[in-house]
Amino acid sequence: MDMWKCHTEHKQLPIPDEDSLVFWEGCRRQRLLIQQCDACQTFRFPPSPVCRDCLSDFATWREDPGAGEVLTFCVYHAELAGPAWQGDLPYVVGVIQLWQSGVKMLSRLRCHPLDKMRVGLPVQVCFEVANECITLPLFVPSNHGVGPATG
Repeated sequence: MDMWKCHTEHKQLPIPDEDSLVFWEGCRRQRLLIQQCDACQTFRFPPSPVCRDCLSDFATWREDPGAGEVLTFCVYHAELAGPAWQGDLPYVVGVIQLWQSGVKMLSRLRCHPLDKMRVGLPVQVCFEVANECITLPLFVPSNHGVGPATG
């Protein structure tokens, strides 16, 4: 089992690049910003320089309210990502589908008690300061529990 563990002393954090810098700056300001293609209107995540649908390289950053639902999740009971995670055990990582933009995001989830975690759980984004440069989006159960508007 140890062969799969990461042996770094610190939690691994994202390294913003040219494509994701606006996303991370939005998180620092407690805003979830998602790219939307100017040509075909497709939302895309993770940020990229080219639309996967039409190959346009023009996009606008749009704020997503961060409401969505859990598509799948995993509860970690061992610090596979390294010993820096020991104090967070158990922790949950899941795929969230955002209702407004439709994008899917891999993110940490906070749900207490853990037995309330389930596929389809309505969640809302919140933000956690990791250090002076990085603020991470994570998701918590939403208070209202209402899915996307249908019409």
